[in-house]
Amino acid sequence: MKRTLVLLFISFSAFSQFQKSGKIYFKESIKLNIQISEENKEMAKMMPTSQDSYKVLYYDSNESLFKVEEKKNEDLDIKHEEGGNQIRMVFKVPQTTIYQNISENSFIQSQEFLDKEFLIVDQVNDKKWKVTGEQKKVLEFVCIKATLADTTQKVVAWFTPQIPVGMGPNGYSGLPGMIMALDTDNGQRLIAATSIEPLPLGFSFTKPEKGKKVNKAEFKKIRDEKMKEMGSDGKGGARVIIRNEN
Repeated sequence: MKRTLVLLFISFSAFSQFQKSGKIYFKESIKLNIQISEENKEMAKMMPTSQDSYKVLYYDSNESLFKVEEKKNEDLDIKHEEGGNQIRMVFKVPQTTIYQNISENSFIQSQEFLDKEFLIVDQVNDKKWKVTGEQKKVLEFVCIKATLADTTQKVVAWFTPQIPVGMGPNGYSGLPGMIMALDTDNGQRLIAATSIEPLPLGFSFTKPEKGKKVNKAEFKKIRDEKMKEMGSDGKGGARVIIRNEN
């Protein structure tokens, strides 16, 4: 009997420790709303409707680091010949790294945007979530639905109190548990956890340092102005490079 009690205690302790720190892998899918003129029907057939990317979140009870999983992401490279010219379109996943520290109320994001690097430094600023009673499972975790009450975007989050850390992917935070899935603008951008494992031994939460320093409001203004110039609504996350190759 004593041996059984000891084994149960060890198992429970390991489980609790695992939940307070770890490494979560995410898959993100973004819809690509690419408009091609009727004269280019063949090219339109080649256009992808969405692009997937893979990211990872390292976390403990106080800090988190969210970044692109370098080795797993590939650019979409499309070539099309028309009128003697070869058109090449490259869909790139923007490089981004987000660091958050709850005790210091610190938010630092290194963001690539139109071939420039920005360092967004600000406060965490927890968002105003509305928690509902709806539930579903993500991986082995029971998750609760929450929606954002103060944004022009429609954001739905699924968080789990089984991981008692109020953080999540893409810089979202402020719920009583880890965000395991996000749905932005009715499926325009979807991200969900695919697997979870213990935090690597000796892992260090390195803060991003490179880029032009701005705050969240300043970066949003820069991004919105550039998207308006390009005729985009700014909801997609992929960068498109179009080249004419002779």
